[in-house]
Amino acid sequence: MATPQITLERVKELVRREQERYEAEHPKSKQMFEEARNNLVGGVPMSWMRIWVGGFPVFVEKAEGVHITDVDGHNYLDLCLGDTGGLCGHAHPRITEAIYEQIKNRGTTTMLPTEDSIWVGKELERRFKLPCWQILMTATDANRMALKAAREYTGRRLILAFNGTYHGSVDETLCVNIMGYLINAPGLMGPIVEDPSVMTRMIEFNDVDALEEALAPQDVACVITEPVLTNVGIIKPEPGYHDALRELTRKYGTLLLIDETHSMCAGPRGVTGEMDLDPDIFVVGKFIAGGYPAAALGFTREISDWMAARQPWHVFFGFGGTLSGNATAVAGIRAALEHALNDDNFKRMIKLATRMEEGLAAVIREHELEWYVARIGCRVEFRFLPQAPRNGAEALFADVPYNAVDLIEEGLTGPLEVLIHLYCANRGILLTPVHEMALVGPTTTEGEVDKYVGVVGELVKELVAG
Repeated sequence: MATPQITLERVKELVRREQERYEAEHPKSKQMFEEARNNLVGGVPMSWMRIWVGGFPVFVEKAEGVHITDVDGHNYLDLCLGDTGGLCGHAHPRITEAIYEQIKNRGTTTMLPTEDSIWVGKELERRFKLPCWQILMTATDANRMALKAAREYTGRRLILAFNGTYHGSVDETLCVNIMGYLINAPGLMGPIVEDPSVMTRMIEFNDVDALEEALAPQDVACVITEPVLTNVGIIKPEPGYHDALRELTRKYGTLLLIDETHSMCAGPRGVTGEMDLDPDIFVVGKFIAGGYPAAALGFTREISDWMAARQPWHVFFGFGGTLSGNATAVAGIRAALEHALNDDNFKRMIKLATRMEEGLAAVIREHELEWYVARIGCRVEFRFLPQAPRNGAEALFADVPYNAVDLIEEGLTGPLEVLIHLYCANRGILLTPVHEMALVGPTTTEGEVDKYVGVVGELVKELVAG
């Protein structure tokens, strides 16, 4: 049900105003974007950079700590932090020092191990319990390798995923369950199979009965899941769900893969550590080397021993590419784990994120909005729904006010989302594209948290005043 105080006409009016301001204040970024369109697909080096609102992204001059300066001289409080890739903070001095030292004096990549890799393996085991690890370039690479390993290890073909999750550009998870029908996610290029049900079984999160029904035929090699769903808003597991997930996967001989690439914001050991989860396979990426391309993939001893004995082992282990496990990435991982992804930083970040959550909730209560706020550790977001959904279907097909259909003629993907991102950007705050997700970084201050809450409060006042 739409929030009664806010009209679509008022939203559209403010979007037009903020759009005009954005274009007027970013002439250099607009000019660079137009020039880049001659040689870069969509005017950007990676497609997701195109989804920033405003018609074009800001072009970055410098990023340091939790701040970004663009080519037009604007300084932003960065609450996006590279969609968690910059969770350690931009240009963290200890991480950049370690990477620079490796590149300058020891070489970028040799396809040979370094002593740092021993430290990293031990530290990953200490944090996440799994004893054996591989280092890859991205979490997508890690998830792909993990699913291939699970299929060979179990002799089964099917993968079980949850509706609305995201695990990178992994074909098995790029599909959607709509009222019991599994289809390739709309708009994706070249799915690997026309009928995704030949490789994937997809159910709703938090549904134990559906989980057992899906696993009972004993034809699923691996369940792949986030411990807390994040792609369609924060959706937390209901009490006992993870216990049931672990019990049922073991009962039916299915491996359990937990992907913490978006939920590591819960703390230095992620949700897996906070909830004492016990996966067979574990994946983390993006920020694990301070934003330098790297991911970590963990296995149980049993799976690792099987992999090590496999012939020809080098073909299997080479998945992910020649640059996987390179010395520079390993040096970055060690520095990030030692100096950024630690208890002291997370304690401070989570305290500030709790302040942000409470501030946003107060704004919502004051204006009696039908929105909710959710948080995982240092990640905070709000959505235009009266309460948090319990699964992907409820999130994907909820009656969100002023959805994409309302403004399709303007080419907007959701006017409230567009407005909030534009409004914040014009006032020196960057949020994660598509989501209203804000990350508190290691150097974020209390004043910066209050500034963000204040900007959202001012926007809401303008909305309801119309």
